[in-house]
Formats: sequence, C-alpha cells, structure tokens
Amino acid sequence: MTDARTVVQRMCERYQAAVNANDSKAYGALFAADGIRVPPGAEPEHGPEAIAASEQKDYDVAAWTITSRPLDALKIDDDWVYGLAEASVNTVAHGDGAETSFKVTKSWLIHREGDEWLIKRHLWNTK
Repeated sequence: MTDARTVVQRMCERYQAAVNANDSKAYGALFAADGIRVPPGAEPEHGPEAIAASEQKDYDVAAWTITSRPLDALKIDDDWVYGLAEASVNTVAHGDGAETSFKVTKSWLIHREGDEWLIKRHLWNTK
C-alpha cells in the first residue's frame, strides 16, 4: 500500500495538472463514477460528467492556475484515504483580463479503484 501522504500528494499533482491545463475532462477523470463534489454555497454535483461540466463553466469565463499541496493525510484502510490540501488559485478573466487570487482548503475522501486512486467526496472552502 502506498502511504496516505503519497496518495494525497499524487492527487494534488493530478488535480493541479488538470486545473492548470483548464481541462475539464481530465478534472472529471479525478472522480469516481459515484463521486460527489460540493462547491461552497452550491448544490452537490454527482458523477464525473456533471462535475466536469460544472468545472468547464469556470474555464469558459477565466483561465485558472493553481499550486496545490497536501496538508494532512489519514489512511482509513488499504483502499481509503482522507486528505486535506491547500491551493493557491489565480484566475484571469477572458473578457477583460481581470485577475483574482485566493486560497482554498480542500477535503478529499479518496478511494482506490483498480490501479488508481479517485475522489469519492470533495469539499472545499476559501480562505
């Protein structure tokens, strides 16, 4: 078993790569078929397709870049990891070039499915 910290570190890397490429398909692929993402102040999104579609709406209005790093990791068992991560986010609006920067803390419940680790639950808040 890969240790929990490594699982969260790798998820941070995959998450960062998808967001920095503004690739909603790659972003959706981070989630299990029954994965749920709960954006702050919004209704839960169910499944990779719905999550990717919602993420694409963000990419349609701005270019996103992030730097993501693990904060903590807990091995629940050989197939489950709970992780906390932090990201520094920067957006540049397509329309007027306005820039926005903020930080977020992410909470992930990650499950091993076959040979890969996928997000089952994703919650976050802004700082």
